[in-house]
Amino acid sequence: FVKLSLPDKNAVTNFLVVTAKVSADILRNMVPRHQSMAVRISGGKRKDAASLRADFGAHKCTEACLILESEALRAGFAGKPAINPTELQESSLVLNLRSSNKKRKACFTESEDSSPKQARYSAESSTPKTSFPFILSQTEKDKIISEFLESTSNAALRRYECSFCGKLELATDVKMKTIQELDISLLDCAVRTLRISSSQPCIESFKASSLMNGSSYVLCHLCGLSVNKNKFQTIPLRSYANGLWIGEVPLELQDLTFLEEQCIARARATRCMYKIHLGPTGQLAARGNVCILPQDTSSFL
Repeated sequence: FVKLSLPDKNAVTNFLVVTAKVSADILRNMVPRHQSMAVRISGGKRKDAASLRADFGAHKCTEACLILESEALRAGFAGKPAINPTELQESSLVLNLRSSNKKRKACFTESEDSSPKQARYSAESSTPKTSFPFILSQTEKDKIISEFLESTSNAALRRYECSFCGKLELATDVKMKTIQELDISLLDCAVRTLRISSSQPCIESFKASSLMNGSSYVLCHLCGLSVNKNKFQTIPLRSYANGLWIGEVPLELQDLTFLEEQCIARARATRCMYKIHLGPTGQLAARGNVCILPQDTSSFL
């Protein structure tokens, strides 16, 4: 930008608008650099070339208006000094220009191939600067602290064990159904079949110790999806009645090491594992089928 007197600024602007008759795109790029100019009408529609020429014809440049060196040379004003950074900053504040914004820099170009989107970053559409950091009021601080204490309280973090699958779920997500209210005949029928087919008479359809006050079932959201009109319509996928009952772990089998568990397992699983990323911290992933093979544990006795 070059430093010009007010008459010279008006002369450059008049030459570009009237004599040179620059294109509408260049006129739109000039608008943000002139005070009290707008590239759009009140309804938001962009002004055409005729409207912009009329606005520039009635416009009188002020000290804040900025003239590009290329514009001054085109109008015959050669050898003019550049404005200093302080003056540029003052003009930018008056015109509400933000040079740090890459999109705002498009307003300073004189290319006729400029995108029409650049015109919308004019002075009247810019957002005011806000101070940082924000100072919250005491009411807002108290509200934030109250929300934090509420979300981390014992009541908010309390979990209950589902009576039918053993899943631990937040108290806010579980449902309670009394024993008299919920019909579990479908699960009982499946359990009776499992007891015979697996020779495990101890299998149960629910865990008695998980009952709430000894009189209400606890349902997680997954088991609750199988309940309709206070009756199990389908057997939940992860429920005890679907063959996942293991019962109470005997004292002799508690606190076993991984190797000890593998030695007494009645079946073992094999799968293909590979490392996703190289290095010691690379994650493992499984690919293909998982094969379950029977294992004779008598050879370990």
